[in-house]
Amino acid sequence: MMGDRARAHDGFLQAAEAVGYKRPALRIGPVVYVDSDDWYQTPLRDLAGVVALAYEAGEPGVARSLQPRLADTVKSPDALTTQEEAQLLKAAHDMLAQAGPIRIRASGVVALPSAGGAPRWAVGRLASASFVNTGTGALYRTVTVRGSPLASPVAQSHGLSLSKSYFTFSGAPADPASLRQGERLIVKVSGANDAARTLPLVIDDALPAGYEIEMVLGPDDAQNGPFRFLGQLSSTTAEESRDDRFVAAMDAQGNNGFAVAYVVRAVTPGDFYLPGAEAHDMYHPGVFARTEAKRTKISPAG
Repeated sequence: MMGDRARAHDGFLQAAEAVGYKRPALRIGPVVYVDSDDWYQTPLRDLAGVVALAYEAGEPGVARSLQPRLADTVKSPDALTTQEEAQLLKAAHDMLAQAGPIRIRASGVVALPSAGGAPRWAVGRLASASFVNTGTGALYRTVTVRGSPLASPVAQSHGLSLSKSYFTFSGAPADPASLRQGERLIVKVSGANDAARTLPLVIDDALPAGYEIEMVLGPDDAQNGPFRFLGQLSSTTAEESRDDRFVAAMDAQGNNGFAVAYVVRAVTPGDFYLPGAEAHDMYHPGVFARTEAKRTKISPAG
């Protein structure tokens, strides 16, 4: 951008050669972590970032030389870190812009509204569909399969432990299997960081269809208010009471426990699936835990 094209070109060639660097692994018990001095760096993040920056800097030759490596490197979407997702989105945007007008002849499909300029189709059986690129640039496809699982996700623990419990306002254990419309519960999600390092942790607790969040409880509520029976609650960096879930972010200290709590009200009668809570290390998707899923039944008031 300063006009030194020759030095910029040389710099991008060196960046392309450096792509693939992987930080040394650090094993703590059964869990393998990357070096804790950098939560964000991965070979895939670097690859996607150099592709995006090369296009932005007017170095399409460097970007195109790296693009084929994306096809062999991108992992399952659930295994991507937030940094990898962001850089892949930037790379995909620039690759799409460089491909020129998209012209695809499709058969055996149903057209859907486009997303970000890219055409989309719904397919019953992939083998029955046909796609022909009639444009001049290379195109990349994404196949998304949607369905309902045959069984609920089982409880898991990988570098974290996690549990979910329910209480009445008097502190007695509560059973969500049988509630009455209008009844309130306190939900406590607690666990422990099994590693000797701080984890940037996200707790995601999805709600059943018949629940609504009334309030979130903090450390002061459990220390000085009527909810002392909950014990110590953790300080968080962010909390959200969404329509369909409770989400919290925190720095979970190594070899220490953590806990969050919130109040829900049973608002809609019915028999609902009660999802388990989940906790994830934001930058190491392999470090996560999930509690057991259950059912909850809400009877009409009166």
